[in-house]
Amino acid sequence: MYSNSQSFNASRENKLQTKMNKSILIVDDHVVVRQGLKSLLTQWGYKVVAEATSGENAISLWQDHQPHLILMDLDMPGLGGLEAMQRILLRDKNAKILVYSMHEGNAFAIRAIQAGAKGYVVKTDDVSILLEAVDKVLRGGKYIGQKLAQHLAMELITELDNPLGKLTPREFEVFRQLANGNALGFISDSLNISYKTVANIQTQVKQKLNVKTTANLVHLAIQLGITQNKS
Repeated sequence: MYSNSQSFNASRENKLQTKMNKSILIVDDHVVVRQGLKSLLTQWGYKVVAEATSGENAISLWQDHQPHLILMDLDMPGLGGLEAMQRILLRDKNAKILVYSMHEGNAFAIRAIQAGAKGYVVKTDDVSILLEAVDKVLRGGKYIGQKLAQHLAMELITELDNPLGKLTPREFEVFRQLANGNALGFISDSLNISYKTVANIQTQVKQKLNVKTTANLVHLAIQLGITQNKS
């Protein structure tokens, strides 16, 4: 018979072994963030199998490693996290993706959850929240922090009043890149679609958001928390 101490130690060892069998892909364009996450996740007993610096890189590394979890940033140069997420989920609808983003506003969170993310954690949250989210998503659950969940509930109630609700996922990604100052040719290359298609999407976005110029579009993006004012 096991003593209580032996049972406790065996249980803890089993939990640690279970974690060590869980592989994670980190996706973030900031090296300091990636290093910090890798250190924390390793201390928690998880196995970080790769680090991606962009959406394109994330898709490639996901195909190579097939990790149990993808910890995904959203706002990256080139192909953004939302677009990368959608492409991964088209290949495997069961892929577990947890968003880890600087964006505290509802716009990105709603888009991420609608796109198929299993959870959303803000980078300003305590690390214990990130740990809880990682554990829950890996066990097959979903995670949204209480504060963000309340905001999302209110946002979804009034979704028809939200101009971003009019945009398709592809239109939202083009909007994000335009707001970040990317040229149409750059967007065309990053999304692997024609220049003409990007130009048409830009026109559709402006019409749906009722703006006439790219400057107006950037101003709206700042108001909605899609991008940061660099002035």
